[in-house]
Amino acid sequence: MRGNNHNVGRSSQHGVALIVILLLLAIMISIAATMSERLFTQFKRAQNQIDFQQAYWYSMGVESLAKVVIKESFKDSDTINLSQPWAVEERAYPLDYGEAKGYIRDMQACFNLNALAGVQVPQNSATKPLLVTVLQRLLESVDIDNYQAEQIADSTWEFVDKDLTARSLSGVEDSYYESLSPAYLTASSLLADATELRAINQVSGGDLLKLMPLVCALPNTYWSLNINTLQPEQADILVALFAPGLPREAAVDLLNNRPFDGWSGAEQFLAEPQLANINEQTKQQASQFLTVDSAYFELDAQVVVNESRVRVRSVFFSQDRNEVTVIRRRFGGFSERVLNRSSE
Repeated sequence: MRGNNHNVGRSSQHGVALIVILLLLAIMISIAATMSERLFTQFKRAQNQIDFQQAYWYSMGVESLAKVVIKESFKDSDTINLSQPWAVEERAYPLDYGEAKGYIRDMQACFNLNALAGVQVPQNSATKPLLVTVLQRLLESVDIDNYQAEQIADSTWEFVDKDLTARSLSGVEDSYYESLSPAYLTASSLLADATELRAINQVSGGDLLKLMPLVCALPNTYWSLNINTLQPEQADILVALFAPGLPREAAVDLLNNRPFDGWSGAEQFLAEPQLANINEQTKQQASQFLTVDSAYFELDAQVVVNESRVRVRSVFFSQDRNEVTVIRRRFGGFSERVLNRSSE
């Protein structure tokens, strides 16, 4: 009887020891799995950092290539036009473990919102400045009703001008924006990017998306429209400038039948038959904003290396047609930086 009890006790001890060993084994396996997971995560993080750095330096290489292309275009002709190397459509270039793609656009083939900051209005004048009227017409061309378009145009003028006095009938100044939640103030200076239009009174996300192909924000207070680089899809800019004498169909036809290497000057452009019915006063007013040369360009490029992506938007400026300088560089495109709040 005593021997049987001794055997049972020994079996129980063996069972407990086995359970302890299994628990230790499970803990060791769990620790090993956690260590392996952390090691893999660290490795993946390091690989992503390497890929991102590689993509970043590739994007800097694309930027340098764009500068060379723009400089060559300056040497090629006295004008800037769509037959030059910079104006090729978006292309993709293979890279090690990825690709780079991008395009260059002329930043003077659009309406410069900052030109409103340079508008001079004579005292006691009841006439709305021409540039404010042009912007209002542009807004109406993208299906914004007349009253809202007038509010946006006037408010944009008030947003970028230096004073705090409302000089327009429908525009608003600081007092309006201070009443919002969250409150903010007008810029009272130049816009850094056209997407800042979203902060202006009456501009919705949908309005901004429709306007983006037609407007830009250059670091100056004048508007020089390069008629050689306007796309037919941007014909509304010409319609707004020459209104009411230029129908949209005629403006599209004018751009579609543009000479291969563009017009040699504004005089040749104004002599086109599509503009024959426009009175001389309108032509004279419009001619001060027309040019066949450009000093500002923007590169929009994207580089992908494995799973890492870098998108760069670089603005180039050339003062003398010899040197090209990067004056602004931003990472992330329009869709990455601005929500589409079109329902607001």
